[in-house]
Parts: sequence; structure tokens; C-alpha cells
Amino acid sequence: MIDHLRQVQLIQGGMGVYVSNWRLARAVAMAREEVTAGTVSGTALDIVYVRLLQLGDPGGHIRRGLAALDAQFGVTMGQRILERYFIEGGKAADARFAPAPIINVRTENGSTQIPATSGENTIIPLVIDPEIIELQIATGFVEVWLAKQGHQGTILINFLNKVELPLLYIMYGAMLAEVDGIVVGAGNPEGLPAICSRLAQHEPVSRELAVLYQGSGEHFSLPFDPRQVCGGALAQRPLKRPAFLAIVTRHDLAQALAASGTEPPDGMIIENHTAGGHNANPTGPLHRDEIGQPIYGPDDIADLAVLREIGLPFWLAGGYGNHDQLRAAQATGAVGIQAGSIFALCEESGLRPEYRTALMDALRAGMDDSQLVRTTLVSPTGFAFKVAQIAGTLSDEEVFAHRPRICDIGLLQQIGLSAPDGSGTRTIFQRCAAGPVAGYVSKRGLARNTEERRCLCNGLLACVGLGQVKPMAGGVFEEPAVVTLGDHLDGVRRLSRNGQMRYWAHDAVADILGDVV
Repeated sequence: MIDHLRQVQLIQGGMGVYVSNWRLARAVAMAREEVTAGTVSGTALDIVYVRLLQLGDPGGHIRRGLAALDAQFGVTMGQRILERYFIEGGKAADARFAPAPIINVRTENGSTQIPATSGENTIIPLVIDPEIIELQIATGFVEVWLAKQGHQGTILINFLNKVELPLLYIMYGAMLAEVDGIVVGAGNPEGLPAICSRLAQHEPVSRELAVLYQGSGEHFSLPFDPRQVCGGALAQRPLKRPAFLAIVTRHDLAQALAASGTEPPDGMIIENHTAGGHNANPTGPLHRDEIGQPIYGPDDIADLAVLREIGLPFWLAGGYGNHDQLRAAQATGAVGIQAGSIFALCEESGLRPEYRTALMDALRAGMDDSQLVRTTLVSPTGFAFKVAQIAGTLSDEEVFAHRPRICDIGLLQQIGLSAPDGSGTRTIFQRCAAGPVAGYVSKRGLARNTEERRCLCNGLLACVGLGQVKPMAGGVFEEPAVVTLGDHLDGVRRLSRNGQMRYWAHDAVADILGDVV
């Protein structure tokens, strides 16, 4: 598959929660099948699908995809999901969404207790509920299946390494739908290319989990055996092994991944810190500018000469969104570019129309990129995170101050262990720096690490119109949104010239590719 990807000059970025949904990815993949790749976001797909089903599954697309899953593999997984979550005609506008299950880990015997170990290279498997695994697999399948309908173009799926618990299962579901490539950023994806190869053969895999306060010599893992799902019905024939692309910021991580002791990635996306969403933090001690943004320097820019020496194909991202930048990237040895923000504001994007309109109005009014998009430390992950400054969203300090701190989705929770009791036994906990401060502190956290932190799970769902609602006197309260964009928006300005209010994915593709054939 990587040989085919070497022809792809434009990769549409995987953005947010359902911003780069199947409609957008499909439109980009179809725009110029030989040289474009559409990307769906694998983040929070389970929450997105559970809420869309409760809205009545507008258009019936999820039901089509779940029916295709059941028919293709002779299972009833999709039917079970419909029975749990689908509401004919949709829930009432002021009714709360019923929650998707939070992914909690347990030991293999169902306990949260971890006894004292010998400290000699002990591997402790953790597991999650099989029903949750089915939901993750199904949503990964359906999102990619929908994106691939009606064309022969290239479809990728993007994951955040920091959202580690659902990753293996959604990745496997995407592979069942014959996804062309896996893209992983926001952390070191070491080991995932090898897991990708094993999953293509339906072999058991295991991924080491980051667990706070684990003992010396302890290693926690998340095992997954595809043959245990639906009695092995999904594992009857080998799968196409998709290409694996790692998103990295610095050349030293690229070198380490290329020299992996397990399996290197097939290629890399080299992402500058100007990209939207999560970015690597500056190297060295954190310094901020006068408005609190992290300050980046020359050491935070990848050395392209080193990347060329590695020999793997690479694409440049972060501030690349026009034809001249495509040509400049290719002149450095890159296959092409990845562009996100220009697609986030097109009509097929999942971004709520009112936010697209507010952003386009701001750009037409002459607002500078540095005013419209800020680099913040609001993410509970600790990574730098770009936030668009839109009134009424969590970029507004007053809105943030009035929102109760809750953690009812938990995708960015950290896993940790309590202090040992008298027998040395520890208890597993999961915590989030954007949740209630008292709860975070009670789980061995420091209160100062909760400052500035916003709930991205709820905020990004609200960004695409799937925010939780709460009936209130005189109306309905909806969770405030978080909107993320990159801070180089010249391409959007160009497409919105002459007062044009909207543009489509094929317009953005044509603008970037120019006369590329």
C-alpha cells in the first residue's frame, strides 16, 4: 500500500472529533483519486455514533454501515448496537443523550486491585468490557466503509496516541473495512506498525499502557485477540495490511521510529507546531509570550536533511495549504503535504455551520491569524493545543469559568495506581486534569496541573453539534464548544475572496493542487 501512497501529493488531515468525518474524507478522496487522500478521524467515534443514533441516524447512513458489517461477516454486532442506542425519529430536543459507556480498565478477574509484585519484569494485563470492544470495532468499520463508498480513492484513519484505550479496536474495525492507511500522532507510536501487521492476520496483540505510579519492573498491557470477538467470525480471512504513517515533529523521533526494534512505520507526516489540534510542546524549559502562548524555537523544527537520509517517504504539515507550499515541500524531498484547516472550513466538514460562519466573517473582516487562533495549554494531555477564539465557546474565559468541571466521557483520562496499603495492594484509578479538582487531587494529582485545563471530550463533541444538553428554565443549555484550527489560514482567505460565504472540498483540492495531474 505504501507504493500507492507515494503517488499521493495531498493528504487531508484528520481533525478533531468528527470534523474530518466520512463525508469530507470521501469528497477529498474522490476529488483527484490518483493524488489525494481523505482522512477520517478515529477520535471518539463510539461517542459520536451513540449520539447520532439517538438523534435518529439522519440519512440512515450508520444503519447502512452496521447492516453491511453484519452481512459481510455473518454477525449480529451491528444489530445489537442498534437495539441499545437507536431512537426512531430521534430523541426530544431537550432530552439528554444517554451516555456511551466510559472505557474503564480492570484486571483479567474483573478487579481494580493490584497486589504487590516481585518487581522482576512483571507484565500485568488489563482488560475492558467486551461490549465496549464491539462498539469500537463497529464504529471504526462503519466510518471507513462509508468513506470508501462509490470510488477507488484513498481513505486513511487518524488516531491520537494519547487516546490509547480504544485505539486497537477502532484500528481493527477500520482494517475490516479495508482502510488504506493508519495515521497516528500526539505521542510516540512505537510498536503500532507491528501490531497493525499482526492484526491483518487476526493474530493476538498486546500494547503496553502508560500507568502512573507503577512499581519498578511492572509493565501494564492491553491484550486483544480478534479471534475472541463474535466467536471468531471476523477472523475468517486475512486482511489487507494498511500503510502506517507516524506524525512526528522532530527528526530525532523520526530516526528512532525508523530504527524500531519491532517494525518501523511505512512513512511519516512531519508536522510543524503551527498545525491545528495537539502539537508537541517546545523542547527544553517552557517559556511563554506575553499572552501565555508557548514559545517555539529553531530546535523545534525538523531537520529535513536528516529526514531525507532516513529514506522513508514523508509529507510536510502545519501551515502547508497552497500550491506554492506543495511545490516547496516537494523540492525538499517530501512526497507532498497534509492540509487540515482549509478542509475544516469547507461545506463537507463536520464543524457546525455557525462556527464556520463566525470564522469566515472574522477572516473577511481582516482579523489576523494570531488573533483568531491561540496556542494554549488547555488540553488535559499536557500537549499544546490550538484554540480558535470564538465568542460563546470555551475560548472565552467567562464561559469557561461558569462551566461545571465534570468528566463524564473520559477519553483523555490517565490510568494510575493508588498508594499501596499495608499489604502492598494498589487500586487502579482513572483521572482527568479537566475534571473536578478535588477528585483529581484525591487521585494523587497536583491542583496546579488542573489550571487552564478545559474538557476537550465534551467541547469537541459540541463543536460538531453533538454536545450534551440540559433542560433549563426558559430553554436548553448545551455544552460549550472547543474549536481548533491551525494558525496559517491564507488558503481559507483565498477561497472566501469576493465575499463568498462557502466553498467545497473539491474547491480546496483544486486550489492546492493547481495544475498537478
